[in-house]
Amino acid sequence: MLNKSEILSHLKTENVKVCCYDETESTSTLSRQLINGGETGKLVITADRQTSGRGRNGKSFYSLNDGSVYMSVVLHPNLDLADTVGVTTAAAVAVNRAIELITGKVTDIKWVNDLYYEGKKICGILCEAVASKGIVSSVIVGVGINLAECSFPDELKDIAGSLSCDSSLRAQLVAAVADGLFSLEFGSLSDEILGEYRRKSMVIGKKIDYYINGEKNTATAVGIDAQGGLIIEKSDGSTDVLRSGEISLRLSE
Repeated sequence: MLNKSEILSHLKTENVKVCCYDETESTSTLSRQLINGGETGKLVITADRQTSGRGRNGKSFYSLNDGSVYMSVVLHPNLDLADTVGVTTAAAVAVNRAIELITGKVTDIKWVNDLYYEGKKICGILCEAVASKGIVSSVIVGVGINLAECSFPDELKDIAGSLSCDSSLRAQLVAAVADGLFSLEFGSLSDEILGEYRRKSMVIGKKIDYYINGEKNTATAVGIDAQGGLIIEKSDGSTDVLRSGEISLRLSE
C-alpha cells in the first residue's frame, strides 16, 4: 500500500493532507464526501484499488490491483464556473510533466483528458467541480496511471497500456502529480500551458471520429483554441470547435 509518510517526504507543497487507502469505491467520491463534511484544505487521496472508479460521461474506469496510481487531488480555486473551463487542459499538462519527470517516459495527450504512451492509453484524468451559486469552491482532479507492467481484460488489451516502470516509483509519482496540480494558476490558460498542450497533442493533424448524442461524425483536428477546445475542419471545409464534455473522440482507422 502507498505510504503517507513516503509521499509527504517527496511532496514540495506545504500544508497538504494525505490519505492513503488499500481499497475504496473511488478516490474522487471519497474526496467529495470529505469536502461535503467541511474539508477546506489541500487534499491528496490515494488508493491501491478502486471498486467503482469513474471516467468521463459516467463511464466506469477499470482499476488494476497492482503497480498503478489511483489518486485525487482537491484544489480550491474559488472561481466563477465559467473561468474553470481550462482546468482539464491544464491538468493534463501537469500530469504529463510529472510522468516525464519521474519515469523519463515521453507521453502524448489525446484530447481532452487522456495520456498515451507508445500508442496506448496509460492515464485518464477526470476533473469535477464543486460549485454553489456559480462559484467553484473546489475542483477534484482524479488521476489514474498504469505505471508498472500489467495485464488487461480482452476488451481493453488493444487500447490500454502501461509505462512499464518499477512500482516503487508510485510515491514519487503521486507527489509530483500533486505538486504540479497545486501549482496551477486558474482562470485563462497561459501561453505556456497552451503551447505545451498543443505540442504534446496526438490528434492535431489527424482524422478523427467524434460522437455527439451517439451520432458518428468525421473531421480533421486542426488545432486547440485559447480555452482548450478542439478545432476541427469538416469535409465541406467549414470549421467548428468541440468542447470537453460534449463529445467522445477516437482517431479514425
